[in-house]
Amino acid sequence: MKPFICAFLLCCGQFSLHAQAPATDEAKAGVQALMQRLFAQDTTEEDLQSLAKEANKIGVPRQQIIEAKLVWGLRHQSTPFLLKILPEVEILANSFDPASAAALPNVAAVKAFIAYIKALKAGEAQDAAGFKQNILEAIWLNPQQAQVFIQAIEKFHLEAKMAALVIDLKIPLTTSMGEATTLSDQLGSGKALLLDFWASWCGPCMALMPALKEKAKMLPSHGIVVAAMNKDDGSAEATAEATAERIRQEQNATLPWLVEPAERPYTKALEIATIPRMVLLSPEGKVLFNGHPEDPALWVALKKVDPTIEAPGH
Repeated sequence: MKPFICAFLLCCGQFSLHAQAPATDEAKAGVQALMQRLFAQDTTEEDLQSLAKEANKIGVPRQQIIEAKLVWGLRHQSTPFLLKILPEVEILANSFDPASAAALPNVAAVKAFIAYIKALKAGEAQDAAGFKQNILEAIWLNPQQAQVFIQAIEKFHLEAKMAALVIDLKIPLTTSMGEATTLSDQLGSGKALLLDFWASWCGPCMALMPALKEKAKMLPSHGIVVAAMNKDDGSAEATAEATAERIRQEQNATLPWLVEPAERPYTKALEIATIPRMVLLSPEGKVLFNGHPEDPALWVALKKVDPTIEAPGH
């Protein structure tokens, strides 16, 4: 399932400035630059907090600062961060001024995201009734973002199914070189197995190959085995193994390079409808994560396996 990054229709980088009027054009340019950094996609949480303090000092309206925090939390899908700023977002809803808005169109959109955050909180608590009530409220208040909220519903249902699922790690597999193996063989005595499902025809999969190889470098020292699972079908020109091996050589990859059987046992069990997809499995076959490789929830799951793991950039 593709993450919600950039899915929210937020006008980042095209906001209005309503800070107290600076005395000079140079000062105005400084405020504009600061606001651009506040809403930038590559701003870290630490930078965001620092920029928010600086913006407050120079008179940027509190509404715009809270909007920047909300945009950051939504863009990075950081439930802990969103829960932390929920009181501020509720204040924003009570005092929202459309004329001073930096990214949100109206108060209904603010209230919709409040309901969305409450739904995420309920989801973490496995409170299905609370999740349903709040996510439906979010859709009602902001139908323009219905697809995003529906994705959250789909993710909630998938996670509920995965919580009850146990994967058979001993299903016979082959590597890209035709060698017989199993997921159990690959895991060995490791703490967990991180599987990347991909195919040669999947552009996003290929674009994420460098990130996959980086994970394969850093995670084994934490007891986590990283392996690639190819989903290409065989053709008249080449077998699935041959296609996978060609890509392995092109990518100069050294991590385990596996080929899923034609019956697609893992695709079916894990309900993999879209790729790229990463799945984190325990030695018992329990599903610890099932989602897009760029979903921040992956690193949350990895840290539960080993608390010393840190996501890149943190």
